[in-house]
Amino acid sequence: MFNVKLLFDISKHVDKYHQNIFQRVAIISYLCKLKKNNLYYNKINTTTMKKEFPKAYEPILSEDKWYPLWLENKIFAADNNSNKEAYSILMPPPNVTGILHFGHVLNSTLQDIYIRWKRMQGYEVCWFPGMDHAGIATQARVEKELKATENLSRYDLGREKFVEKVWEWKEKYGGIIFNQLQKLGISTDWDRTLFTMDESASNAVKEVFIRLFDEGLVYKGKRIINWSPLAQTALSDEEVEFKEINEKLYTLRYYFEDSNDYLMVATVRTETIFGDIAVAVNPNDERYKHLIGKNVIVPLVGRKVPVIPDEHADPEFGTGCVKITPAHDPNDFLVGERHNLDIINTINPDATLNENAGEFAGLDRFEARKRVSKKLEELNLIEKVEDYAHNVGISQRGGEPVEPLLSDQWFVKMKPLAELALKVVQDGEIKFHPNHWIKTYEHWMNNIKDWCISRQLWWGHQIPVYYTEDGRFTAAIDEAHAREKLGLDANVALKQEEDVLDTWFSSWLWPMTTMGWMNDHKTESTPDLEKFLPTDLLVTGPDIIFFWVARMIMATEKFKGEIPFKDVYFTSMIRDGQGRKLSKSLGNSPDPLNIIAKYGADAVRFTMIFLAPLGQDVRMDVDVDAQDIPSMEIGRNFANKVWNAGRFLNMKLDQAIENNNGNSDVCIDENTLTTADKWIRSRYNTTIEKLNQSLSDFKVTEYSKMLYDFIWRDFCDWYVEIVKIQFNDADSAKQVAIAKFAIEIYEGILRMLHPVMPFITEELWHLLSGKDDNETISTQATPMPNNTHIDSNIEDKLALVQNIVEEIRKLRSSTSIPPSQKLPVAIAIKENAIREVFSEAKNVIAGMAKCSELEIAESVEKPSSSLSSVVREIEIFVSLGDAIDLDKERERLEKEIARLEGNIRACEKKLSNEKFVSNAPADVVAYEKEKLDSMKESLLKVKDNLANL
Repeated sequence: MFNVKLLFDISKHVDKYHQNIFQRVAIISYLCKLKKNNLYYNKINTTTMKKEFPKAYEPILSEDKWYPLWLENKIFAADNNSNKEAYSILMPPPNVTGILHFGHVLNSTLQDIYIRWKRMQGYEVCWFPGMDHAGIATQARVEKELKATENLSRYDLGREKFVEKVWEWKEKYGGIIFNQLQKLGISTDWDRTLFTMDESASNAVKEVFIRLFDEGLVYKGKRIINWSPLAQTALSDEEVEFKEINEKLYTLRYYFEDSNDYLMVATVRTETIFGDIAVAVNPNDERYKHLIGKNVIVPLVGRKVPVIPDEHADPEFGTGCVKITPAHDPNDFLVGERHNLDIINTINPDATLNENAGEFAGLDRFEARKRVSKKLEELNLIEKVEDYAHNVGISQRGGEPVEPLLSDQWFVKMKPLAELALKVVQDGEIKFHPNHWIKTYEHWMNNIKDWCISRQLWWGHQIPVYYTEDGRFTAAIDEAHAREKLGLDANVALKQEEDVLDTWFSSWLWPMTTMGWMNDHKTESTPDLEKFLPTDLLVTGPDIIFFWVARMIMATEKFKGEIPFKDVYFTSMIRDGQGRKLSKSLGNSPDPLNIIAKYGADAVRFTMIFLAPLGQDVRMDVDVDAQDIPSMEIGRNFANKVWNAGRFLNMKLDQAIENNNGNSDVCIDENTLTTADKWIRSRYNTTIEKLNQSLSDFKVTEYSKMLYDFIWRDFCDWYVEIVKIQFNDADSAKQVAIAKFAIEIYEGILRMLHPVMPFITEELWHLLSGKDDNETISTQATPMPNNTHIDSNIEDKLALVQNIVEEIRKLRSSTSIPPSQKLPVAIAIKENAIREVFSEAKNVIAGMAKCSELEIAESVEKPSSSLSSVVREIEIFVSLGDAIDLDKERERLEKEIARLEGNIRACEKKLSNEKFVSNAPADVVAYEKEKLDSMKESLLKVKDNLANL
C-alpha cells in the first residue's frame, strides 16, 4: 500500500508534466495500481528502474521518466561552437493561444524524426522552438476574458494598461502547447525558445521596417482593404478565403435625368448604392455606346452620376451595366482612379451604415440590405430579382464576411522582393516536397500584390513611424532617432503611429530572429547564424505557403543574402473517415492528449506517420464520444511487439548464462553462424540502407512501413521463432552466443526505431544494456549499412524457405486439423544448392511448420492420404494419416462446394438481371460483383483441397 509521502511525491512529479487535473488523478491512480504488480520505479524521481523486465510495456512510466531526464541532461541542447557538421530546423511557432491538435502531432513528429536521426548520425543539431504572439486571436481572447471577469473593455483600461493585461495573460496561459508537445517527446532545444514579442525579435522587426521604409518599399496609402468588422482590423488577402454563398441579385432602375427611360444595373449589395458615383459600360458594347457621357439618377439617393466607358464592365454579366462604388469595391476603386471620380464612404468600421445612408444610418449592413431592397421595391425601382450564387470573402480569423473598405494602411511593395525568392525555388536551391507545390508558389509569386501590413490592434509590434504636428513622418527606432532623421530639435513633440504590424511581419523574419539577427539593431551576424543558417528543413502545412514560406524566403534573401532553408516538407491534412478535416468546430476531433494517454506517445507518433504519405491527406476513423481513434492500435500493437521481442531475448540470454554456469564471456563466431543468422543480418543491413534512403528522400511513410515489415515479420515472426528452435538445439555456450547475436541485431533495431519511437526504445535500450540513466540511446550512432553483410542470395534462399513454411501452413489450415497437431511432411527439391539450404534449416522448418517428421530429398513419392502443393518447382506433401477422417473431410468439402456453387448461381442470376443492375445503387452492384469474384476464388481452393485428398 502506498504511504502518504510516496503518493505526495508522485503527485508532485505528475503535476509538473500534466496540466489537466483529470489526467493527474488518472495517472496517480494508475501508478498506484502498478505498485501492486511491481511495475513501478524504485525512486519516484524516476532516476532508476527495477532490474526485472516488466511483462507488459506501460508507456506512461517510460514517458514520465525519460523526458525530464533528457531535459536535465541537456540532450537537446545545441552548441554553435561545435566542430560537427550542422543540421537545423525551425519550429513553425504555434500561437500563444494554441493548444495541441493533430496537425501539431504530425508536424512535430516529422520534425523530431529528422532531428533525432541527424543527432544520432553525429551532426550538431539545433531545433529552434518559438511561439507567435497571434495579434488578432490573442487580443480577442484577452478582451473576452476582461469583459467576463471585470466587465471592462480595452478602452476602459487604455492602451498601456491593456497591453500589460495581455502580457499577464501570456505569462499565465501562453505556451500551454509547449507542455503538451513535451508529452509527444519532441527533442527541441527549449533554451532557445523565442517569443515573437520578445525584445530581441521586436528590435529586428523595427530594423526591417525602417530599412524597407527608407528604400521606399514600405508606403502608406489609401486602398481598398479587407476589413474584419468583428476584429475591427485590416486583413491581408491571404487571410481571406472565398466561399460560395447563395444570395439575391437585384436589377435596379437607374433613370436618366428628366426622362422615363432608365438603365438596368444588377447588384447584390443594394446597401452600397449610397456610395455610387458612376455607372460603367464596356466601351465596345454597342448597346450602350450612345449613352456614354449622359447622367443617370442613383435610386433612393437622387444623385446624378455619369455613364462612363470602362472595360471593367463585362457585357456578358447581368445587363452589362455596373454601378461604381469606389469606397466599397477594389475593382470600382481602380475604375475611380482611372476616371478621377470622387469617393463616398458609406459604411462604418463596425459594418453599420453611416450618415451618408440617410434613414438607414446605424443599421447593420445585412439588415440594411433587406430594408433598402424593400424600399426600392415599394418605389418600383427594381426590375427583377434572381437567385445568385457567388464567392464571398470570409475572414479566416472570425469567420464573418469581410467588408471591402477604403482605408489608410501601410503596405510593402512585394514585386521587388518576390523576384529573388521565386528564382531560388525555380533553380532548385530550395526544394519542395512534394514538388507539385512549386506550381502553386510560382503562380502566387508571379501575380503577387502589395502586402497590407498594418492592423488596427493594440497587441503587436507598434509600427515604428513618428509624426510631427505638421504631418511629416519617418520610420525610426525611437523618438530620438526620428528627430535625428527629420532634423528636429529635442523639444519637438512627436506622435507614434497607433497601428501595429501584421503578425506575419514578425514571423517572416523567423529564420533570422531565432538566431539573434539585429536583436540590438547592430548585430548582423551571430554564432548561431554562422553555424545554422540556412536551416536544413522546414516542415509546415501547405495552407501557409504564402503567409509564411514565401515571405521567409523573401526576407532572408533580402536581409541576409541567402536562403532560409534547403528543403520544405508540406504535411498532409488530417481528416476523419468521412473525409472532413479534424477540427474542434466540427466536433470530430478527440483531444490528442487523451489519445496519447490511452495509447502512448510512441504509438501515436508511429501511427501518424504510418498513415500519412507525402502529399496525400490522412484519413482516420474517429470516435469522438469515446475520445478514441481505433487506428492507433497500429502503433500500440507494434510497440507491444517490439517490447515482447526484447523481453524474450533478455530472458533467453539470462537463461543461457545461467545454463553456462554464469559465464557470459562467449564470443560470436562468424563460422558458426547459421544461414538464418546470416539472413537476418543481411535483411537488417538491407533495411538500414533503404530506411536511410527513404528519410533522405522525405518518404517518411515508406520509412515507417519498412520498419514495421522488417521488425514485425522478419525479426519477430521469423527470426525470434528461429532463435527459439536454435536455442533448444544448442549447448549452453552456444546458447549464450545465439542470444547475444540476436540481441546485437535487436539493439540495432532499437537505434533505427528511436527517431520515431523515442520512449520505448530508450526504455528497452537501458533494460538490455544496463546503462546508467544519464546515458541515452539518443546520442548513440544510428545504424549504418555494412555492405559486406548484405547477401541477396541468402535473402532469396530464406525467402523461399519462408514461402514453403507458409504454404505448409495454408495446406494445414484448409482442413479441420487442429493447429497444434503435428503431421509428417515431405519436400522434394531437385536443385542441390536449394536442398542444402533446406537441409540446414530442417529443424527450423519442422518447428515452424509443425512437422512431426520432415523428409527433404531430391524426389519424394507422394504419400497416400496427403495434401500437396508446388512452389517454384518444390513439391510439398503433408501426410494426413489418421489425423482426420478422410471420408468426413471429403463429405465436408463436397458440401462446401455445393453451397458455394449454389450461391454463385444465385449471384450470377441477380447480376444478369438488367432491371437490378440499372436500378440498384452503384455501390450495391459493385458489392455483388466483388462477392461473386470472392466466391469463385473460394470454390477453386475448396476443389483443389478435395483433389488433394
